[in-house]
Amino acid sequence: MSSILAVGLIMLSGVALGRAAAGFGVSSVVGYLLAGVTLGHVWPGIADAITPAGAAFASEVGLSLIAFVVGGELEARRVRSLPRGAIGIAFGQAVGCILAVVAASAMAGKPLGFGLALGAIAAATAPSTTIMIIRRHKADGPLTRMLLSVVAMDDAVCILLYAVSVSVARALPVAGAPQSIAGVAGVFLWELAGSVMVGVVIGIALGYFVKYARGGDELVIIVVGSVLLAAGLGARMHVSPLISCLVLGATLSNLVMGSRKLFATIDRFSPPVYVVLFALAGVGCSFKSLAGSISLFALYLAARVIGKALGSSFAARTLQTSPIVHRHIGVSLLPQAGLAAGLTVAAGVALPDHRSMLASVVVPGILVFEAIGPALLAASLGRSGEIHAGDSATAQV
Repeated sequence: MSSILAVGLIMLSGVALGRAAAGFGVSSVVGYLLAGVTLGHVWPGIADAITPAGAAFASEVGLSLIAFVVGGELEARRVRSLPRGAIGIAFGQAVGCILAVVAASAMAGKPLGFGLALGAIAAATAPSTTIMIIRRHKADGPLTRMLLSVVAMDDAVCILLYAVSVSVARALPVAGAPQSIAGVAGVFLWELAGSVMVGVVIGIALGYFVKYARGGDELVIIVVGSVLLAAGLGARMHVSPLISCLVLGATLSNLVMGSRKLFATIDRFSPPVYVVLFALAGVGCSFKSLAGSISLFALYLAARVIGKALGSSFAARTLQTSPIVHRHIGVSLLPQAGLAAGLTVAAGVALPDHRSMLASVVVPGILVFEAIGPALLAASLGRSGEIHAGDSATAQV
């Protein structure tokens, strides 16, 4: 099978199942994943048709665009308006999740690099699902407001921690190639500083030249080209392309007046890329690998729940937020969707030895958490007394 045929099948089946998933009230990403899983098992040759270089290209382009858009939300005015403790809770739940999943991975006998990558992916939460449930139940109150603030920061926090975790995982010593702690730290510091430098420099240049764009089509080309330039230059300099694009977006949102239209241009380019990226995560999922590591999968599910609950509760208590927040916010952050799927493909490219196992654990995990996460979130909102729709049935969802 040719690569073009494989991509066409993935894209069209992804759209069909994505629409079906949305019809059932769940994220379209679930449909994209199921399309990839179905094609990967019904037509096994499709996985071989997507070359490693093709998967790498899709993951780099898709995640670079996501990171750029996420960075655009880091406008200083918006960040300052967040309630006290939101950023701390966002980091607390993510770090707690990573530590718990790393521990679970070690219990299952997996190497540290695998655990770091799996933990960083597990930290991702689905903001769109959380917002959808809150709107559906017309919820409002301290927990609701904190949830909205935390999920607004979660993608940025997750991208940063993923980049750090994968950098450390790749810098870890392997058999026959010892590496000092100073060497690992040096690699990490260079990736962080170099990524920021790339993002800031390209952001300043883009902010200057974008005013010369002639029409919307040319603006799309300039913006997307700049995002790809940041990602490509970051990779060339052996720094994190994701952080480079995140910083690029943050630089534009803080330095350029009317920058919203620049981020809106991504919407005209990105949908086909996202469908392929998320479906590729499903293609990489193997039921055989999952069946052989069912204990790892069970540990992963439990560790993600425990890590988010303990990490967010600890941060909320430390930052002296409302008691309602630290009692309920952890279990309210379980929905997971697009970013986790995209990071799974990227982690498989960065750590090819773990590609199949990562997809075979994360993709079923996304389906589980998208199934139970909204119900747990609605139950938390109900127990906290923040559902004000006047519909007693809403808390039962």
